[in-house]
Amino acid sequence: MYREHEPLDRFEAARIDGFQWVELCYLDDLDISEVRRALRNAGQTLLSFNFPPGEVIPDKKRGVSALPGHESEFSALVAQGLEWARELGAKQALGPLYGLKPEDASIADCEDVLIANLKSVADELEAAEFTLLLEPHCSKDFPGYIIDHLSQARRVIDKIDSSVFKILFDTYHVQRMEGDLANNFKMHQDVIAHVQVGNPSGRHEPDEGEVDHQFFFQALDQAGYDGWVVGEYLPKGKTTNGLGWIDRWEISKGPISV
Repeated sequence: MYREHEPLDRFEAARIDGFQWVELCYLDDLDISEVRRALRNAGQTLLSFNFPPGEVIPDKKRGVSALPGHESEFSALVAQGLEWARELGAKQALGPLYGLKPEDASIADCEDVLIANLKSVADELEAAEFTLLLEPHCSKDFPGYIIDHLSQARRVIDKIDSSVFKILFDTYHVQRMEGDLANNFKMHQDVIAHVQVGNPSGRHEPDEGEVDHQFFFQALDQAGYDGWVVGEYLPKGKTTNGLGWIDRWEISKGPISV
């Protein structure tokens, strides 16, 4: 969001549009102290961000968290992410990406690796009172991605005796892979801590596409969901120009991804 602005200018642009909380995707080459300054100057709180993902090469590599033989890389990524979290004051983040399934390993093998990796950092996350979010990604967009269904993320969480791991429910990814958003949310609500919205097929504004997000928001209310709902989509034009759905649907402004 706000890609029409330079990265550090996006906080101020979001403030002008009335947002007090923001999410940050990947820090990439941004200087942590400069990010902290931009947040402070805009008077905003960083709700969440993405841990470093691991190596990403389109169609070849997309993270390492569930790849056999990459356990030390996973530990280093989590350590770096927790350092960023302490600097920026965030208490939750999307964990490092899982990876594309190797030819010589099964999905079950990869899930076992991910479970072992997460167990290895659970105590550290708990001591930091930090929540690590697990997000299934659409494997139609990323062929071979290891965790692409809510049931998989749920299975991983159920095998770890720790409350620090929760699901990030992204309407774009879930709709593309599974559909039935309201019922899928209710099925896994007890382990969902965060919701992001983007509308297929183009992952644009919530009122532009195949999903009736207004109905979905009503379903969240009826289910008693009291967590955050975050705009995380690709605006069809300038971000500000596409925010009319918030006022039109009489929604209080929560966080937005920058």
